[in-house]
Amino acid sequence: MAKIRIIKRPGKAVAWLIRAIGNTLRFRFINHAGMAYPTDERHIWVFWHNRMFLIPYLRETLIPGQEGAFLTSPSGDGQVIADACSDFKLKPVRGSSSRRGAQAMVELANYVKSGHDIGITPDGPRGPKYQMNLGVIKLAQLTGGKLMPVHIRFDRAFRFRTWDGFLLPLPFSGVEVEFGTPYTVPRRMTEEECEAQRLALENIMVEGTQEDR
Repeated sequence: MAKIRIIKRPGKAVAWLIRAIGNTLRFRFINHAGMAYPTDERHIWVFWHNRMFLIPYLRETLIPGQEGAFLTSPSGDGQVIADACSDFKLKPVRGSSSRRGAQAMVELANYVKSGHDIGITPDGPRGPKYQMNLGVIKLAQLTGGKLMPVHIRFDRAFRFRTWDGFLLPLPFSGVEVEFGTPYTVPRRMTEEECEAQRLALENIMVEGTQEDR
């Protein structure tokens, strides 16, 4: 019987795959953020869960050496993502709405206040797809950090049969990356105003996919 080899460090393999595919892609950039790269500006990057594959590659390419942090779930899959992104010098913050949520929020807030970028998938880790949770608005409210919508659109991609329809760009295809205009939310808001901010950002992000929900 043939032996089945288990990959001991799947995060490293994922990091290799991200770079291998990323190096073949043709990128088109739309930069409403009004900043040149590399940049010293810091933002809260907001991007959908199914389009996060290229985020570590983009950061390493556009702003090499700049520290950043990202939120990933405390699950086994989250550990693989954490290990992969650590290979790109990004600090993983483990947490979700159901596990370590409050502690993760504190860690992310401290990162923003110390002048670092962070990245958040506002419909992760379990969805529903393209429905934004309130955490990203609360974080921006707490820290005064600028929210920057990041839209990634693939000319050709394989769509997995997962809850989010995760997209894997096909090698040698084109990718359009749009950086939205960064903005801050008011530091003092009622719950109704927070919800209005959440819905407004969700609409911006959904429109940025250029697809139906």
